[in-house]
Amino acid sequence: MIKNLVIGSEGFIGKPFCSFLEEKGEEVARFDIKRSKREDGRFFKFNFKNFDRVYFLAWDVGGSKYLYDAKLQLSQLKWNLELMTTILGQLEKQKKPFLFVSSQLVEEFDTVYGATKALGEVWTKEIGGVCVRVWNAYGVLEEKNIKSHVISDFTYQALERGKIKMMTNGEEWRQFTHVEDLSRAFYMALNTKKLRRSVYDASSYEWIRIIDIAEIISGLTGAKITIGKVKGHDPSLAVNIGRIPGWLPQVSLQEGIKAMVDEARKKLIND
Repeated sequence: MIKNLVIGSEGFIGKPFCSFLEEKGEEVARFDIKRSKREDGRFFKFNFKNFDRVYFLAWDVGGSKYLYDAKLQLSQLKWNLELMTTILGQLEKQKKPFLFVSSQLVEEFDTVYGATKALGEVWTKEIGGVCVRVWNAYGVLEEKNIKSHVISDFTYQALERGKIKMMTNGEEWRQFTHVEDLSRAFYMALNTKKLRRSVYDASSYEWIRIIDIAEIISGLTGAKITIGKVKGHDPSLAVNIGRIPGWLPQVSLQEGIKAMVDEARKKLIND
């Protein structure tokens, strides 16, 4: 049986990915600071010899309101540099097949998140790992806090208040990828024997505006939309660099958002 170590197993993508691996019949060892303070990847001494594959998903990350908060840049920088140095340094020495989960925001060198992910990609390439760039993951209904992402935020607002109050004018463009599709992408990246490159995309390859996301949720809930006056951060110049051979997204945005709205309805009734 294949044995996997998932670092960042309790995160937004980590949880569904662990379930995906187990459904494949593979063994999963979970590692995450959310499970225990002893599982702090910034300081932990790993022994990778008991694992066939390592998936490095852990990172200090959140939605736009968290990533671009000027007051949080230094803390993100310190945390992610320590995390990357410890884990990639040990992977370099112990030489295990591994995946580093990156982001399309590596193109944004003016943010800590983009800069640290770019550095992680360079390091991963130098030591023989594989990178998958995530484009706006969704599909998990998050808790309501500063780290939550836009679709969860809009869904809760629509169901609890009957309206969606946007922080921006909604004209910023995004490409969204469902966590189920991301799980397949990560798996294929380490199970495809002959890859042509070290960095791949996992994206819908379809641009959509944030206002369009609000309108989809509005159509499902009847909520009214209030548009903000601020111009949102728009990474629409980011370029897709190529998909993993044999991989294509399967979950449509409409289908994925509807499932989240249905889940939120049930959660609010039970609460």
